[in-house]
Amino acid sequence: MKELENLEEKLILKRALKGEKEAFAEIYDFYVIRIFRFVYLKTSSKETAEDLTSDTFLKCWRYIKQKNETGKKEIVKNNKISSFLYKIARNLIIDHYRKKKDLIIEIGEEEKEAMIDHKQDILAELNKKQEIEELRKSLNCLKDDYQEILILRYVEDLSMPEIAEITGKKEGAIRVQLHRAVKALEKVMRKSI
Repeated sequence: MKELENLEEKLILKRALKGEKEAFAEIYDFYVIRIFRFVYLKTSSKETAEDLTSDTFLKCWRYIKQKNETGKKEIVKNNKISSFLYKIARNLIIDHYRKKKDLIIEIGEEEKEAMIDHKQDILAELNKKQEIEELRKSLNCLKDDYQEILILRYVEDLSMPEIAEITGKKEGAIRVQLHRAVKALEKVMRKSI
């Protein structure tokens, strides 16, 4: 099944590189919820997550368009648009925090309600609002690197090679960091019980 998705992704990317807006719309439809979720878990703000998600796809579209105009077709490693999108989102999050210098933002009741927005169904696969809040609080207690790797691996379900490509680190380093992040998260969660 995953091979079929990879093949389909490559075909859609190929169409997008030819300038087909419909193909890019398919990419957007498939990845918008995933990218939003990744950004939201890193920023804890629905509005910021919406803005950065929008900026991610805008940057991607501009990059594809620019590469199409210059005749360069190879824009991402292994023709994987997902890694490219996560990398853009990650960089935008880093830029956001550099500008903001505000690492932890408390979530209000309205934002909690918005997390389970039936219209967008953004967090449908997560079971309970309370579990999400507890996980978010526990994640906020960890270093940024640990937060990021846990979200990419367990929330976004990305493979080690994909995470290595997104973060620019070697797979072995990712495995070690993931192990340490899990241990740190377990420790934080035990303290909160």
